[in-house]
Amino acid sequence: MNNKITTHLPVASPSFSRWIIVLLSLCFVNSYDGDFVFDDTEAIVNNDDTRVTPLREIFKNDFWGTRLSHKQSHKSYRPLTILSFRLHFWLRQDSVPQDYHVVNIALHGINCLLTLLVYNVLLGPRGRDISFYAAALFAVHPVHAEAVSGIVGRAELLCTLFTWLSVLSYDHAVRARDARHTWAAMAGCAVCASVAMLCKETGITAIGICAIYDIIVINRIHPIDVIDRLLKRSYVDVRRLWKPVWYKSTVSRLVALVFVATTLLSLRFSVMGFSTPKFQPLDNPASFMDNALLRMLNYNYIYCLNVWLLVCPVWLCFDWSMGCIPLITGYDHRLWAVAVFWLTLGALIAYAFLFRRGETGRYTTVGLAMLMVPFLPASNIFFNVGFVLAERTLYIPSAGYCLLVAVGLQRFSTRFVLPKESSIAYAALIALLFTRSWVRSDQWRSEKELFQSALSVCPLNAKVHYNIAKNAADAGNVDLAKLEYREALRLNPEYAQAMNNLGNLLKDNGQLSEAVGLFKEAVSLQKDFATAWMNLGIAQSALMRYEESEASYFTALRYRSNYPDCFYNLGVLYLERKQHDRALKAWINATKQKPAHRRAWTNMVLLLDDLGSYEDARADELQLRTNALRTPRVTHVCKYPILGRTEEALETASEALKLIPDHAPIYFNIANILGKKGRYQEAEVQFKLAISKSPTDPMIYANFGVLYHRWNKLHAAEQMYRRALQLKPDLYSARNNLQKLYALKASTI
Repeated sequence: MNNKITTHLPVASPSFSRWIIVLLSLCFVNSYDGDFVFDDTEAIVNNDDTRVTPLREIFKNDFWGTRLSHKQSHKSYRPLTILSFRLHFWLRQDSVPQDYHVVNIALHGINCLLTLLVYNVLLGPRGRDISFYAAALFAVHPVHAEAVSGIVGRAELLCTLFTWLSVLSYDHAVRARDARHTWAAMAGCAVCASVAMLCKETGITAIGICAIYDIIVINRIHPIDVIDRLLKRSYVDVRRLWKPVWYKSTVSRLVALVFVATTLLSLRFSVMGFSTPKFQPLDNPASFMDNALLRMLNYNYIYCLNVWLLVCPVWLCFDWSMGCIPLITGYDHRLWAVAVFWLTLGALIAYAFLFRRGETGRYTTVGLAMLMVPFLPASNIFFNVGFVLAERTLYIPSAGYCLLVAVGLQRFSTRFVLPKESSIAYAALIALLFTRSWVRSDQWRSEKELFQSALSVCPLNAKVHYNIAKNAADAGNVDLAKLEYREALRLNPEYAQAMNNLGNLLKDNGQLSEAVGLFKEAVSLQKDFATAWMNLGIAQSALMRYEESEASYFTALRYRSNYPDCFYNLGVLYLERKQHDRALKAWINATKQKPAHRRAWTNMVLLLDDLGSYEDARADELQLRTNALRTPRVTHVCKYPILGRTEEALETASEALKLIPDHAPIYFNIANILGKKGRYQEAEVQFKLAISKSPTDPMIYANFGVLYHRWNKLHAAEQMYRRALQLKPDLYSARNNLQKLYALKASTI
């Protein structure tokens, strides 16, 4: 059989082909100015690891900022991806979504070029034409939209980058002429594979790709050959599979790969505490089926859907859980899809085996390996995953699919001698996929568009309706939010998160009893749902069921000890019960856990100021009684304790400004305290600082007017009152004080 495939398709020059690949990779550029959407909020915006967490602590937390040892951790260990997010914040001192999107788009372009290089390495010089067509398809495939246009897809992009670098380094090790260069390249391969795994767990599969490359491409050994020799039970025959020149070095490289893989897996499991993550049935329903046969059938149907997304990427959805893919529980027409899937895959495997002496068979084997090996971590074979189907997990496997398509195109063109027609058809396919990717990347620019786009794909997905409701609530559309939360609960009556969020809306709307019922049902479904316990405590406090509220807060803290918002609300409860010392202690705990907790700092300053004012008034009253009775027993009563509380408020405010220097209410409260103490000039400075931080807050101007009023700077006071009324015409205090000022002016004329 001829080892060389005759090409009839046009082939671009190497330099020109690279430019074409780069241009095609820009199909996702439409998302460059997108916002933080979906998982981006939890992984970046609300994750302290991307901003303030000490760097060494990042290596102890999962991708979402939860301690790996915590029972609620997803065990997704991707510290280098988090450090890449941290670099954005360090450069900008802020989280600007456009920065993240631009880097993702650039990484995809780099990955496309590296994919072309990897294809060239795997296929050799005679496969350069196939490499170009496969890389072009990889560059524009719409299934990559989630990985490129979703910022958290950075994990896939970085993992792919270092996976390909690992393969290229391994190729250098194979081609090296001396042992020193060989083992230097092998060390580079191991380092790149390690970095890939620290970007995302699937990076470990780089080792498998390198091993298959060595066996199939370099040594030209096919599985069927090994089976033939093993059936003959002849060690000599098996050894003859390797060329004598390569035998010793090949075994050494493969042993090194096994050692690296074993070491990386051991370290990975040790970081996890040798425990697997605990997922809910809602995350991956098939994994919780008791019947092993049905469980495997559902897994296989999910494999079919993954392949279908590669073949026909029309149905794309940000989430495929919660009813999007109904379980197969008996005879189902979808079983025919499973049968077709395995017949097709079996045919490809058989083709690779039967044509083991030709280049086409070898290329097919390499394509199947690139498709299947990187997908293994998401296959539920070795361990259960926390999702049903995730498009981002197809980023690396799609390279194998694209290679298989290009091999098929080349084979078709060779057999039927239709180069022009094949080229036109392929160009049309690339243009179609480019357009689909452009449209899909636009949908990833905002949560509203992203969530709405999912309705046509998964209308029965409760999570889709949940996210639409959440987005509507954030936009102030409470009625739509309530409607969508109720729809999510109709589709999934045990959706605890939807109960919690709907309960919050009802609580804010004054429907406290119904809210309490939802919170209680949520925590009955999910005992360790700390957020629902806290919200239950807030609603119970509003109903003045203080003991129940306190118990709910303590339960939330039992399940999540590091919970500053819960400590804050506990402090509010103690304030309502006039347990001032306990309130202060709760807020201090909140600021210890979250040093920039603005509301806790503000409330501490206000409470200390109020306590100082109360004690001041109480001391004046006692002093008057002392003078009236002329009794020496209370002559020790003075204002020193009062000044102590007031000074404590000022000291607390100064400490807060070190952590939140842009928080206007702190300056505002300092100004009020200084004004009451008669330190008008200092208070004036603080009011001006407050205005510089929040120039549209009418209360600052109103109180600034009071300061000038007391200071007898009537013209300045009038200006402040007028400015406050411009911002808020119905501000009673400013209007009332302005009338008093006019009356005072009239009386002095």
